[in-house]
Amino acid sequence: MNTVPKLVLFDLDGTIYVSGNLITGVKDLLQRLTDLSVSFGFMTNNSSVNPDDYFTKLSKMGLPVTPKNIVTSCEATVRMLNELNIERDLFIVGTERFKNYLAQNNYFHNETNPNAVLIGFDLELTFEKLTKAVRFLENGVPLVASHPDVCCPSSAGPIPDAGMILAALKAGSNVSPLAIAGKPYKWILDVAKEKFKITNNNEIFIAGDRLATDIMMGNKFGIKCALVLTGVSKLADVDASEHKPDYVLNSIPELLDTNLFKSL
Repeated sequence: MNTVPKLVLFDLDGTIYVSGNLITGVKDLLQRLTDLSVSFGFMTNNSSVNPDDYFTKLSKMGLPVTPKNIVTSCEATVRMLNELNIERDLFIVGTERFKNYLAQNNYFHNETNPNAVLIGFDLELTFEKLTKAVRFLENGVPLVASHPDVCCPSSAGPIPDAGMILAALKAGSNVSPLAIAGKPYKWILDVAKEKFKITNNNEIFIAGDRLATDIMMGNKFGIKCALVLTGVSKLADVDASEHKPDYVLNSIPELLDTNLFKSL
């Protein structure tokens, strides 16, 4: 028997919007969920900007959001660092906005004696940053990351993301990350569950465009999930993947046509 979830967690780019353009029918979908007393959140691995930036962006798109609706790998990173008891000084390979968000949460960039190397989605990446990072790793400093995505899609083509930086550092130091905060790992899910006061994973539904993050997270934590075909993963990828969605949707508004909602 399928029961209506208490919380739907949507990915953003490739799911709710594509190249900054809102998917047709998203506003009606959110209104219908609201009418059904189903909460919704927007969960993103992008750590190049902070949660306030996403709140502003989605508000300008006309979506009915509050800060509670935004769940990012920035918040998950802070939670991860707290739970791992990593000291406050970090060598941060990330944007200034990421560093500023971390500083607001008492984690600070340190280029001389860091307690960990933290990798984010760094649109300001330099050769100097990579050099310093790999040397810290060679000296035994542990490695952590905000999320594992290898590339970020853009209208001009893929952009190197945190996972590509992790791969480069692995090649240079043979060091793997101690922990990763974002999808498909636990910390970003814990942030969402705390915000929405959810205790059971079976009360959640996940929708996104990536088999290797959104759908993997659903499978890993026993959460029903839908792959949407407006982003990274395509229908042909599903058969070849070990990560299997419960539903495959051409576009996110089709969620209302699934047996979870259709009879309501």
